[in-house]
Amino acid sequence: MKRTVFTTVMASLLGVLCGCSNSQPAALTRKPEGKILIVCYSESANQNTMTTAKWIQQQVGGDLCAVKMVTPYSGSYRKVLKESKAHLDNDIKPEILPLGKNAADYDIVFVGSPVWYGTFAPPLGTFFSQNDLSGKTVIPFCTHGGGGAGHLFDDVAKAVPKSKVLPGLTLKGSNVVERALGRGTASKASPDEVVKWLNEIFH
Repeated sequence: MKRTVFTTVMASLLGVLCGCSNSQPAALTRKPEGKILIVCYSESANQNTMTTAKWIQQQVGGDLCAVKMVTPYSGSYRKVLKESKAHLDNDIKPEILPLGKNAADYDIVFVGSPVWYGTFAPPLGTFFSQNDLSGKTVIPFCTHGGGGAGHLFDDVAKAVPKSKVLPGLTLKGSNVVERALGRGTASKASPDEVVKWLNEIFH
């Protein structure tokens, strides 16, 4: 009897120390109906916005397309922000490469971007100007380094006035210092947050 109690206590302590848990990862309760396209602009192919886009795709399926500039922003992250600020201030829509998919063929379009100066990155402005999303369900998501979503969701709604825009998702990613260390959204958030959000908007 004493040995059984001791074994149970030790197992519990080890569970606490190693962070083990019997809790199950969040599950999607209802998959959205319709053909799904996930579009995102991500400065990094492996961090932040693209990470979030992949988490979304894991849950809802659909096609994932990255918005890429013909002439990408270059240099340090601070330089990238400076270039993008010039585009935003002068309402410049940088030229982007063909998406590879026709947005008109989809019913639901997830649109993701880092939050730059309180709004979405300029290449997404180009995407909105080139694609008529009227009558479609548009779902924004964004990542940030600590400043929150700003007015990004409102700006998306303004860019697609004839679409049904659902509540967006905001996840914290890396700031300038953490980017230099190679850290991103995966160290700040988890796929469970994506599932919770999807369950809220598709209840």
